[in-house]
Amino acid sequence: MTEANQSARCQFSMKSVSAAGVAALFAAAIIVASAAAQSLGTQRILTSAELDQPIFVGAPVGDDRLFVLERAGEILIYRNGALLATPFLSISGVDTSSEGGLLGLAFPADYATSGFFYVYYTSAGLTSRVSRFQVSADPDVADASSELNFFSLAQPFNNHNGGTLAIRGDYLYLGLGDGGGANDPGDRAQDNTNLFGQMVRWNISSGTPSSLEAYAYGLRNPFRFSFDRLNGDLYIGDVGQDAREEIDIQAGTDTSFRNYGWDVEEGTRCNDPDPSEPPCGSASFADPMWEYDHASSVFCSGSVTGGIVYRGGIAEIHGQYFFADYCFDTIWSFAWDGDAVLSEEVADRTSQLAPPEGTIDRIVAFGEDGFGEMYIVDLNGEVYKVVPEPSMGVLRAGIALLALLAERRRRLSR
Repeated sequence: MTEANQSARCQFSMKSVSAAGVAALFAAAIIVASAAAQSLGTQRILTSAELDQPIFVGAPVGDDRLFVLERAGEILIYRNGALLATPFLSISGVDTSSEGGLLGLAFPADYATSGFFYVYYTSAGLTSRVSRFQVSADPDVADASSELNFFSLAQPFNNHNGGTLAIRGDYLYLGLGDGGGANDPGDRAQDNTNLFGQMVRWNISSGTPSSLEAYAYGLRNPFRFSFDRLNGDLYIGDVGQDAREEIDIQAGTDTSFRNYGWDVEEGTRCNDPDPSEPPCGSASFADPMWEYDHASSVFCSGSVTGGIVYRGGIAEIHGQYFFADYCFDTIWSFAWDGDAVLSEEVADRTSQLAPPEGTIDRIVAFGEDGFGEMYIVDLNGEVYKVVPEPSMGVLRAGIALLALLAERRRRLSR
């Protein structure tokens, strides 16, 4: 082959690089680079124009729908990028004063066949209620008349109602606050003969909840808690009083009846010792695995929002526990190894998860869909999905590759 022919063949080859070929090269560059370095991001899926005070999201395992709770009493379904026009369930008589509202939702493992699900809400006078409902013949609409209310508890104050229902194995769990008021004025949380300040549970394996069992006590307001779907470890975000917030963790294999120390201690800080109760530093108290101090804030000084252990498809954060502060609008994560968490093990994820549109603030829940992907719920009306993102370096490399190929084609077309 002559030198002229070789040159012509080279030019023909370069001119034959189509737009599709360039896109394929760019995609390959992204895939290769992302394998080495992957970042996180958030995608806003619902806005305040669509929602009124969303407070929790969840789904049955393996279900492609996301169930969204609005504080006033509606459960909505998000599917295929949009909310369905008809609510899944509307509960009447929900009291949203102070810290009340429709607060929790849980689906048992057999939901696909039984159709049963459980909700936690406050009715008139901020009475805490747990009820079982059943889906109707339409899988996207529950039967509102099927309500079986099996737990009611009148609250002495208008705060510290808890807020989470969660299922582990055969049991449905509820976290109850201490009844409210500053520094537990009734000393209820250290009295395990009453329900305030306790975590309680019911056996639901038969479909009909059993009699209530006490599981733990000494809690102030375990607004958000969760179970690691892989191993059953319990993570509790217990909201503090004036000085400290805490994350309590109990291994799934640990069956002990724990006392988390409130109101004698706030975290590990000596708070309100009483001669009739164990002293500060008592070995009978289960210390938090992580705690942090309050700080000045425009809105409030500190209020932990317990989260979830991520078990979805993003390898970078698999096994990390995510949680936030409602006042700070800060998001953190750590991987628990069985011991107290050290400060260097806690990653601040706030900037990494800052959305391209909207703002994540007033974080009231982390939720999981049916496949373990994670969502962040903003009381101001937004829901965000945590998603993988190529790093900026990868994007810059891809853009540079496109520019290089475009320049070569331009020169060869002269």
